[in-house]
Amino acid sequence: MYQGIFIDDQKADERFASLMSTPGKNGLTVKFQQPTELISLANHIVSSQPAFVALNYRQQVPQNAYKAEPLAQLLRSYSSENVDKDFPIILLSHENEITGFLNNVTAHNLFDCRFTKPEVTSEPENRQKMLSLVKGYRRMIKKWRKKSERWATFLALNKEERGVVAYQAIRELDKLKAPHQVAQNILHYVIGRQGILLDKDNVLARLGVAKEGADVETLFEELKKAKVIYSGIFSEGWTRWWEHRLQGWEEQFCDEPFGNLTGRERVLRLNEKLELNLSPAKSRWQEHTDALFAFACDSCHQPTEQQYSVIAYEPDSLPHSFIYRKHICWKCVETGEFVESGLAIDDGERFIVEMIQNGEMRN
Repeated sequence: MYQGIFIDDQKADERFASLMSTPGKNGLTVKFQQPTELISLANHIVSSQPAFVALNYRQQVPQNAYKAEPLAQLLRSYSSENVDKDFPIILLSHENEITGFLNNVTAHNLFDCRFTKPEVTSEPENRQKMLSLVKGYRRMIKKWRKKSERWATFLALNKEERGVVAYQAIRELDKLKAPHQVAQNILHYVIGRQGILLDKDNVLARLGVAKEGADVETLFEELKKAKVIYSGIFSEGWTRWWEHRLQGWEEQFCDEPFGNLTGRERVLRLNEKLELNLSPAKSRWQEHTDALFAFACDSCHQPTEQQYSVIAYEPDSLPHSFIYRKHICWKCVETGEFVESGLAIDDGERFIVEMIQNGEMRN
């Protein structure tokens, strides 16, 4: 069983250690500890050789108060010199503290993931993500001395398809000096964004399938059998699907790209070939199924069309060419619900947004 440490100055929050733990022979046991002086605490964690560390954002100790990033920085410095003892570090705090973290650009490079305490309480699947981080680090450390195309081993790619995914930024993973650097790149840019991999919502959008219809889970079982599913590091915690494998899988249903077909036409072919009873997705804007769905809206997560979406504003430029831009469907623009999703619209879309909100696009 893997051993982890949760550092929090509030004794009342000790219960979160058990909420992060996973039973079983290959599970994760997280022990609670209140902070001490910074250097002493860092030395204690390092000597414990943990498989996992969770930190509360702000720590109060007798001598002073400090935020989590100085401690995380010390731990990362150690693991950069001792790569065989590297481990994941997550941030676990109350929502108001997470807001402070989001405004701290430097801190983003120190933590693999961040969770609010309410998320850990109400969403048990986050426990699986934490265990997945541990297992992913162990897989990387085991293969760290591999001399060539280490990145392909981490992503569990076969030799024939490596050229499809061998973007320069992906190949550059082999030049990084420690597992935590690779982990953060994969978590943030490969698993955390649509592009090389797709989440469930975007797979359904690509196939033109309604999320609420029948046989959706059977469809994903078919995709698993066809090995479209991602099985690389962190796959136990984040279910993703290879975009290039999905494209190849689609070829059995049609002589032309699936993107040229309407949602209704795509589902007709899927149902006929797979003997399923899938329902076609319905465009929220056009209100029918004869729509050329391209991706899931990043606000409502429903299948939407390139033509009837706008680009979401992102404060930082996308670091890699394989990352898809975020989009907001026209319906979410019209209703304003994208604001509740924490999204903003790119200024370059201002003209079309004004027309939508003024009702001119319905004429």
